[in-house]
Amino acid sequence: MSDIRHKFLVKKKNHWKTCIGMILVLFVFSASFAFGADVLLVVGQKDLSAGDLSIKNHLENRGFNVAIQEDTIVKSDDALGKALVILSESARSREVGTNFRDVAVPVICSEPWLFSNLGMTGQTKKIDFGRKSHQKKIIIINPHHPLCASCSKDVQVCSRSFFMGWGVPGKNAIAIAGLSKDPHKCTIFAYDAGVEMPGLVAPAKRVGLFLFRNTANALTSEGWSLFDSAVDWSISKTETVLKSEIQTKDNKK
Repeated sequence: MSDIRHKFLVKKKNHWKTCIGMILVLFVFSASFAFGADVLLVVGQKDLSAGDLSIKNHLENRGFNVAIQEDTIVKSDDALGKALVILSESARSREVGTNFRDVAVPVICSEPWLFSNLGMTGQTKKIDFGRKSHQKKIIIINPHHPLCASCSKDVQVCSRSFFMGWGVPGKNAIAIAGLSKDPHKCTIFAYDAGVEMPGLVAPAKRVGLFLFRNTANALTSEGWSLFDSAVDWSISKTETVLKSEIQTKDNKK
């Protein structure tokens, strides 16, 4: 065997070792988010609906510790020590109010009528936020962001039609997906921590997610992938760390 060929084969073998190592690191890094992390799930009733129960079970199967709190008694202090707050669509906006507007904990909100309370959209119903009936699909408008879960352009997220929540976020939002026939009405959108939203500067990551009542009980595999991506992105600190590092490097120049 020639020296050139031997060097090529050694280099190729080492390349695959490096790739496998990177994959394992990424797997451990991603998995570490879930195991043992505490999540607050805010719901509309003590006896969980089929959709809320599906969300709870799904999170627990991924290794999260899920604490349930009803909308009538929940308070901002309930978010202390949590890695994530999820506001179910079953939680009533008049009960939750602005409890989680200023908490420095990531929030995923599936109740469109809470978007304005959280400062994620403007205040006008059916203009800044709302819901659309007879929906099964969403359209991905930002296919390169981790929140899209590598889904294709048109994604069926549920096996049956449902009311899909939407919001029209601010100019600094990360728009991920929209209604299939009206994509500027976002079904998935987000803000990183420290980004200016329509109502305030985001105290931590914020995500608007399309889930409605019992739809989690009939999500497709793509629907669950989008849900998992929203959870993983929300509790990760990758983007914030990268921005801090870039800013530090720029200041040293």
